[in-house]
Amino acid sequence: MARKYEKLFVTKDKPGYKYPAHMHPDAKTTKRVVYIDEETVQGAEFGCENMWLLPGGPKEQKIMDANTQPYDRFFGFYALNYDNIRDLCAEMEVYIGGEKHIVKRSGAMFIPANLEVGPITIRNITKPIFFTIEFPCGEGLNKKYQ
Repeated sequence: MARKYEKLFVTKDKPGYKYPAHMHPDAKTTKRVVYIDEETVQGAEFGCENMWLLPGGPKEQKIMDANTQPYDRFFGFYALNYDNIRDLCAEMEVYIGGEKHIVKRSGAMFIPANLEVGPITIRNITKPIFFTIEFPCGEGLNKKYQ
């Protein structure tokens, strides 16, 4: 018997998902875990894209081009490092509003609507990094952004 809220759990990637043109995942070292939007969870107003960035690929990977979206976004990046949970175990170069930032610690960033972010380049990954992008979707876009 199906449970009432079972449909709210997403444990696989979105079937047929195509990355937007500004994203550049390396199939060898980027493993998508799950993607949630209004199609994968009917009625969702908040979505996310979750992936693991793995060591073993090129020393430098540009994972995102510069882009601007008409809604707020949250980016999180967390290394799987039990010895030091703050160490990113890589170097991330990210541009926000044209400013260059070098990030070497696990953390997150809030990107307001219409603020350009990218390119994002990751260098010298030594431990897996969990990377998440969270965003409004479906009716959530209409509540604040319309």
